[in-house]
Amino acid sequence: MTVEQGNMVAGISTNTAVVTAVTVLTGVFIGWLGYRIRYRGDVHLIAGYRGGAPTDAEALSRVVGRVVLVVAAVTVLAGLIYPMLIISPSAEVTYWSGYTAIVLVLSGYAVLTSRQYADEL
Repeated sequence: MTVEQGNMVAGISTNTAVVTAVTVLTGVFIGWLGYRIRYRGDVHLIAGYRGGAPTDAEALSRVVGRVVLVVAAVTVLAGLIYPMLIISPSAEVTYWSGYTAIVLVLSGYAVLTSRQYADEL
């Protein structure tokens, strides 16, 4: 291991360290919410969930919880991979746009899939 490789942590800027820490901590928090929804059945944590009983609360929590856990994993990975990239500002926009697109696709999947478990008024 060379001196340059050993000082890799020292070479990370403060901004990069803050972005990494905030992104990873956000992913951990999202993971905790996903755990609560998926394994504890806390459907009241689902945004946009209307009061009343869903037709199948267990299936709803399973579908939405799984998607939330995947979003958490993607968020943590995005935070951990970010400092390893040496990219220009325009490539950085592409990186975060890709992350946003993935989260939006997963969220759309959760919304469309969960509709079958909603009790229509």
